[in-house]
Amino acid sequence: MKNWTKYLFGAAILTVSVLSSCKDDDGIVPATVTDLHYDSTPGRIVLRWTTPENSNIRYIQVNYYDPLLKQNVQRTASVFADSVEIPDTRAKYGDYTFQVKSVSGTGNSSEVQELKAKSLPAEKTWTTSPITLTGDMLATNALEPSEGALANLVDNNTSTYFHTAWTVDIPGPHYITVALPETIAGWWQFGYSPRNNAANKPTNFDLLGSTDGSNWVLIKNFTKEGDNLPIDATTSFTSERMNAEGQPFSHLKFAVNETNSGTVFWTMSEFKVYAVSLIDPEAPDETDATE
Repeated sequence: MKNWTKYLFGAAILTVSVLSSCKDDDGIVPATVTDLHYDSTPGRIVLRWTTPENSNIRYIQVNYYDPLLKQNVQRTASVFADSVEIPDTRAKYGDYTFQVKSVSGTGNSSEVQELKAKSLPAEKTWTTSPITLTGDMLATNALEPSEGALANLVDNNTSTYFHTAWTVDIPGPHYITVALPETIAGWWQFGYSPRNNAANKPTNFDLLGSTDGSNWVLIKNFTKEGDNLPIDATTSFTSERMNAEGQPFSHLKFAVNETNSGTVFWTMSEFKVYAVSLIDPEAPDETDATE
């Protein structure tokens, strides 16, 4: 009995030794993927391939240098995948060079395949930033003494409102002016939110600009029909993007010619102005200009 025990113990040691030797010295080398190619779309490259059957592949590894991030990047894909996405690519950087290899369950790698690919130009995007307005930047020719303070237009609270004069007789058009904290010379927008009722909503107004707050130039006349101005209690209005290039301004005037109630006075909850920028991802990098 003791001899059998000794024999089995020795056989077990031999088996472990053989298995360890196979794992360390005879790792499984996977096959390479085939038909390696790419698709290019604006700001994006997708590497594609075919995985052979019984290939001993556990995953596919892709390495490349990303000139946008200025660093080496590694991405992996499951053996069940047939592609990997490379996001945020740029046409301005020319060829991207990818090193692609497959990896087995033992960590062994196939031969490295190299693929060069170009991206289509990334699309331009618009960004919008609100310009901070405060009550001391606002003025009006028709202040109502009983309700609706002017500062309510910029308190970020749609439950408060501004109301032009109705208990005192002030000829129209009633208007507000805004002394902006910065000169607008490019793309911009404005918008407003209504008072929470359905009366006294602007249906025709002039928007004017000025560089000194005294001499005004018409930017545009807005109408309910032409610009889909809201006349209900909750719908806000945001203008289309406008370009002040060639006619910059640092002051705005919002002058109401007509309301949905036929009154000279009007109401509003919030008034906003936005700086707008067109971002071109394909523009030269700032570092390119200094190098």
